[in-house]
Amino acid sequence: MSLLTDSLNQIQTWLETNYPLAAESITPGLTLSEIESKIETLPFSLPEEFYELYQWSRGNSLNTKTIYTDIFSADDATSLNSLEYAMEVFPDFVDEDEDCAVNYIGKPLFPIFGSDATFHCIVGDWEDKTPSPIVYVSEIIETNHSYVNLTSMMLTAAESIQAKAIDFNTKTYKNWNEEKYAEIYFKHNSNILELSV
Repeated sequence: MSLLTDSLNQIQTWLETNYPLAAESITPGLTLSEIESKIETLPFSLPEEFYELYQWSRGNSLNTKTIYTDIFSADDATSLNSLEYAMEVFPDFVDEDEDCAVNYIGKPLFPIFGSDATFHCIVGDWEDKTPSPIVYVSEIIETNHSYVNLTSMMLTAAESIQAKAIDFNTKTYKNWNEEKYAEIYFKHNSNILELSV
């Protein structure tokens, strides 16, 4: 089992013990062929962690989400977008004069986590030997590098809830211990500053 899937399972197990209704809102995953068919029109490739994530859970649509969807990103309550919703939102990232108006070091971004106005995106056409960074995009299309990669994002979330650096309430994460959370965040994202552009 990879570190990514292991951390996702840790989050689910913690929720099953502490907030079972929230755990029930985690949707079952898709098959590899289902994922490929849903994104076949994208003009770029997506990294392996993307496929692993969606084989674990198919996500939720913001239009039909339950109250228990903001469970995957500790520092900015966002839900795992369904691929249907992500494909619906993605054109907002594209400019008619550019391949992709919202990008990271010239590469396209795909919105895998989202709220009404903010997204955490994975980088398309990422050909580096390391996994793709996770890039935060705000409503006004400002971007910044938020996690070293998807695995570090989920390791941060899993360890934070287990260490009680953040508490989950009836909907999302609240009651931060900022010092403890920062320690966990930098443990899993220690080279974030040198990777930022």
